[in-house]
Amino acid sequence: MNTKHIYGLFIRVLLYQEEGEVCAHALELDLLGYGKTEDQAVAELFEAIQCQISFAQTKNDDSILRFPAPQEFFDRWDAAHAAALRNLVFPDKCETFAIKATCVTLEIPPGAAKARFKVMDLACA
Repeated sequence: MNTKHIYGLFIRVLLYQEEGEVCAHALELDLLGYGKTEDQAVAELFEAIQCQISFAQTKNDDSILRFPAPQEFFDRWDAAHAAALRNLVFPDKCETFAIKATCVTLEIPPGAAKARFKVMDLACA
């Protein structure tokens, strides 16, 4: 049986300094990415999100995608967003990701001729 999963996620990302590194925190998933720069932290976070989506699809369990961060981080995101709207300098930065991911699982029925498939990385657009 072939299955197709389409994930449409809106994720708030809080960027802040933690122990000398930039931390990118996906609030709706409570996933973290770290780096020396914001771009590195966001790239690491994006990879963690891809892995989480792939894991949820493999387990056929969408419930593991929604695991929110503690409320204090949502409050910090709201404060950073309000400051950004007023063009104020604020130690935290707010970002958002709109992710659309499609995962397709192909299974070969018993007794069918085995086809060759190329394994590809999960892609999020």
